[in-house]
Amino acid sequence: MLNGKLAKQITELLFLFKSGRRKLILFLIISNFLGSVYGWYYYRYQLAESQIVFWPLITDCPNASLFFTISAVLIVLNLRNDAFLFFSSTNMLKYGIWTMTILIFHRDFFFAPERLLLYSGIFVTHFIIFIESFLISAEIEKVSPQAIMISTAWFLLNDFSDYFLNTHPYIPEKSVELIAVFTFILSFTSIYAVMKINEFLRMLRV
Repeated sequence: MLNGKLAKQITELLFLFKSGRRKLILFLIISNFLGSVYGWYYYRYQLAESQIVFWPLITDCPNASLFFTISAVLIVLNLRNDAFLFFSSTNMLKYGIWTMTILIFHRDFFFAPERLLLYSGIFVTHFIIFIESFLISAEIEKVSPQAIMISTAWFLLNDFSDYFLNTHPYIPEKSVELIAVFTFILSFTSIYAVMKINEFLRMLRV
């Protein structure tokens, strides 16, 4: 009984945009936009030291939450674009996982007593971004080759910039080469994962 109820609640959450829960959707739109604003503020020192042309390649996570905001608005207004929804979902999945992984990998630094509260909050918000990627993926009607190409090109550009032009977020330099390999692999696995997630969710929707 409990399992059945829990499964129903999870399904309703996954298909949030079809649930009619407009207050929750509006809350997510506003909170993600505010999260983007805070994220740009968080990167303020790195942005100040970088050329403007690199700014969109530095603020990966704020971009991901902004993409959710835009996607949600498009869905609510019935102006959805499958290529953009796919692009948004892959970004949210990738950078949600990336951030949580890096925080754990460098836990001695990020979860030191003087940083514990800040980065515990950042960990939770990026877990939410990861979950929200499923909500957007559930709204994609068709994953086109063009959508896959756009996400792939964006990720490769971003990864090249991060680890060859040194625009990755400020993190401890320990094992940065290993993190670079992980990031490139995550780019491709995130795209594949969203394709499979969307395929599974479309089967549930039928």
